[in-house]
Amino acid sequence: MQVYAMLDLNNPDTRQDIIQGRLDPSKPLVATALARELEISVDTVRRDLIALEAKGVVRRVRGGAIPIAAHAQPYEVRAQQPDAATGPLGEYAARMIPRDATVFLDAGTTMNAVARHLAGDFCGLIITPAPSVALAALSRGAKVELVGGSLCPEGAMAVGSDAERAVEAYCADLCFLGACGLWPEFGLSAEDSGERGVKRAMALASARVVVVTSAAKMVRAGRHRVLALNEINTLVTDAPIEQLTSFAEAGVELCCV
Repeated sequence: MQVYAMLDLNNPDTRQDIIQGRLDPSKPLVATALARELEISVDTVRRDLIALEAKGVVRRVRGGAIPIAAHAQPYEVRAQQPDAATGPLGEYAARMIPRDATVFLDAGTTMNAVARHLAGDFCGLIITPAPSVALAALSRGAKVELVGGSLCPEGAMAVGSDAERAVEAYCADLCFLGACGLWPEFGLSAEDSGERGVKRAMALASARVVVVTSAAKMVRAGRHRVLALNEINTLVTDAPIEQLTSFAEAGVELCCV
């Protein structure tokens, strides 16, 4: 602990500043490792993580904590600079859709890509709360039903009780969801509670749930849990296989792009 010899580690503010300096969006903080490094008890680390969680800096998970996902930029901004993985993920996911299926498509740039890659002979029904996804599916000649409600600027999707009730009236074969965050200990998450409600309603109204997400979203946790891992049937991702052990153990079918 020589590097900390001049610091007062009895001061929680000092310890918490050090812990914040250890935050890495690509991996979790491990309580036992922090305790060894700072030569303090694991219980002290846990108290510091509780304090940092209260400040909105981290979200605690079993054995430590992970950084809170940065507040999502408005959809308009994300649409202009989509993740490079969006196209391949969307193309792969679209091939999973039977030609006559009833399908929920979530909002977001990844779901736009799924809609743009619908097969030309698709004769089923696309249901979505996102106008941009509806237009993308319509451009492929698909039959589309748009769920109405107040539009959330972050996801550019309809949210609210009216949207949730509308979703509950359907019985879909498949539900494709994007991710704000996807973490083994917390599941699929969203930053906005309204988005969470509609996403969960779509999942519960479907026979199967497919989450489509890039590796970047799999080291984050949003504020609101949408689904636990055991509520997800399939994961389509470009994440390395070694990052997916917990999902496989939970019985999630893995499709690596």
